[in-house]
Amino acid sequence: MSGDAARTAGAAGPDGDATADALVSPARTRLYLAARSIDAVGSGLWMPISLFFFVQAQGLPVEQVGAALTAGAVFGLVAGPFGGSLVDRFGPGPVVLASNVVRAVGFLLYPLVGAIWQVALIAAANSAGDRVFWTANTPLLARLAGERKLVGALGTMSIVRIAGLGVGAGLAGLVGRSTAGLHALAWANGVSFALAAVLVCAVLRVRGPGPGTPRTDDESGGDTAGGPARNWQTVLRDGPYLVLCLIQVLFTFAANSLTVALPLVAVRTLRGPVWLAGASVLVGNIVLMAAVKPAIAYGRRTSRLRALTAAAVLFAVTFLLMAPAQLAGPALVVPLVLLVSALGVTAEALFGSVMSAAAYEAAPAGLKGRYNALFQTAYGASGALAPAVFTALLAVGNPVLWLALVASSALTVPVLRVAAARLPGAHLTPAPPSIVPPAPAPLPEST
Repeated sequence: MSGDAARTAGAAGPDGDATADALVSPARTRLYLAARSIDAVGSGLWMPISLFFFVQAQGLPVEQVGAALTAGAVFGLVAGPFGGSLVDRFGPGPVVLASNVVRAVGFLLYPLVGAIWQVALIAAANSAGDRVFWTANTPLLARLAGERKLVGALGTMSIVRIAGLGVGAGLAGLVGRSTAGLHALAWANGVSFALAAVLVCAVLRVRGPGPGTPRTDDESGGDTAGGPARNWQTVLRDGPYLVLCLIQVLFTFAANSLTVALPLVAVRTLRGPVWLAGASVLVGNIVLMAAVKPAIAYGRRTSRLRALTAAAVLFAVTFLLMAPAQLAGPALVVPLVLLVSALGVTAEALFGSVMSAAAYEAAPAGLKGRYNALFQTAYGASGALAPAVFTALLAVGNPVLWLALVASSALTVPVLRVAAARLPGAHLTPAPPSIVPPAPAPLPEST
C-alpha cells in the first residue's frame, strides 16, 4: 500500500477528530508538560558533565569514553524504528512510560560503572530510551492536547524544556565540582526520569494499556494490517514523506550549527573571549523561548509553507553574515556572534513545532509510530553527523563552512515546494484547519 493510499484509508479511521477529541484533556496535558519539565531539569544537570563525569569521577580514559558514548548514540538511532513499531502496537503512552523507566535505571547505575563496556552498555540503553521517547512523544501529545492544538502544545513543550535545561545546567555548575557532586548529579537525573514516569502514570492512569490511552485501531492495527515488514515497506516507499524527512535533516543541520559550530568558531577562529562560546548558547536559548509563540502565531496567520520558507531564508541570511566574519575587527566579534545566534534561533522557532506537527499529521492512521520513528531518526542522524561534517568543513576554511550552510538552507526552499505539492491534503499549505485558531487571541500554552 502506498503512502497516499495509507493516508486515504486512515482518513476516516479512529485517528479522526471524534476519537481524538474523546481523549483530549487540558488537565492531563498540563500534567504531562510538568513531567517533561522535571526530566528537562535532570537532563540539564547531566548535559554539561556527560563526558567529564566518566573521566573525572570514574577515572576512565577520555578517548575510550568518547567512543563508548558515540557507540551508544548510534545504537539509539537503530532503536528509533523499533520504538515506532511499539507505538503502533501498544500506543504512545506505554512507550513514553517505558522510556522514562529505562533512562531512570540507566542514570542511577552510572555512578557504579568501572569499565568502558559498562559505559557503552548503559549509554546504549539510555540513548535507545531517549530516541524511543521522541518517537512516541508527538503522538501522545496529540492525543492529550488534541490535533487542533498540537502545534501550540509542541511550542509550549519547547519553552518548558529549554527553561528546564537552563535551570539544570545552572545547578550542575554549582554542584559538579567533586566526585560526590558528580555522582549526585547522575542520581538526580535518574530520579528526575523516575518522577516523570510517575507523572506519566498519572496522566495515562496506566494499568496495562489503561483507560488513559484506550487501545484504538490506529494504535494497534499497524501490525495486523499486513505485518511489521509490510508496514515498514509502506513507510519507506512513501516518497512525499521521505522528502519531508529530508527537509528535517536540512533544518536540523542548520540548527545544530548554532550550538556545535558557532561557539567553536567564535573562540577558535574569530579569537573572541572564551566566555562568548557559552554566551552565544545562552542568548540563543533566551531568544528561542521568547520566539516560539510569536513564530507559531505567524504560521497560523499565513501557512506552514510560508513559515518554513521564512525559516530557510532566515537561516541562509544568518549564515551569510558569518562567511566573512574573519574580516570583522575585534570589537565586532561579540555583537556579530550574538546577533547570529539570535537570528538563527528565530529561524529554529519558525520550523521546530511546525515540522513536528506536519510530520505527525502526514502519517496515516495505524502507522503513525513508524512514520514518526523515521522522522525522528532523520533528526537524530543529522545531529550525530553534524560535528564531523562541521569540523571537516571548518578545516577547509571558515567561509566554506558557512557558505555550505547557506547553500543547504537555500536548497530547503525548493524542496519545501516539492513536498507541499506532493503531500496529499493541506499538511504544509495552505494553513491546515488543525492549527487555525478560533480567534486571533494569544496562544494559551503549549518536544
